[in-house]
Amino acid sequence: MRWAIPLLSLVFLGCAKKEVKPLHTEPWLAHPPASAAADAAPGALSAHYVLTSDSRVRFELSGKGSAIHGTFQHVSGELTIDLAALDRSHGHVEVALDSLDLDGEDAGIGMRAAALTALGASDAGAATPSASFELSSLEDTSPSSLDAPENGKGTKKARAVAVGNLLLHGFRVQRRAPLEAEFGFDTDPQHPTTVLIRSRAPFVISLETHDIHVSEREPAEHAGHRKRPPTSRDARVSIELHAQKTD
Repeated sequence: MRWAIPLLSLVFLGCAKKEVKPLHTEPWLAHPPASAAADAAPGALSAHYVLTSDSRVRFELSGKGSAIHGTFQHVSGELTIDLAALDRSHGHVEVALDSLDLDGEDAGIGMRAAALTALGASDAGAATPSASFELSSLEDTSPSSLDAPENGKGTKKARAVAVGNLLLHGFRVQRRAPLEAEFGFDTDPQHPTTVLIRSRAPFVISLETHDIHVSEREPAEHAGHRKRPPTSRDARVSIELHAQKTD
């Protein structure tokens, strides 16, 4: 599934156990991977979906008594869903990091700059900073396959763990994210017309793993502000993806 972070992207919430961080023994700088979609054999019950503008990725940075919460508004992507074998579904999601909106009192320019820095989106030369998630498969799917409602209209739900590669700040790391999906059947008796995918719990992104280092010192532009930017080493992300079937 073409799913964006800070996927990204784009998210998002219950508590999630932090995964063991990969050893950063050598850089694994990003290079174009072989697409999972190219290797997947489409089944008779496979259908293609495109993410709509309603898709969002939520994130939180916290540390030293402060936190920043926000939403990435521009999330794009594509999904191929196989109803006969949900674990063979795949896709791609991309999150425009510069589409970040912070919540409430976090919404100042200085706090937004601090959040983008913490996500590796303020590097010189990064004209359109983004994060992406390449979905290669689903695990622990329940149910493993999906039938249309008896009358051809209605909704069906499923749970799974998404498995794929998160690309952030030029580094690609394999991630797993627990998800739930609601399939809406309307005009097509075999395939859902819409798919709504949400995080069952936020997943934790180690900034250090992606070679992002947040300064412990407060930048001069934040001096005197009532709220200091957090110096978090992790970001918690959750998603809400809306997808529409293409003809």
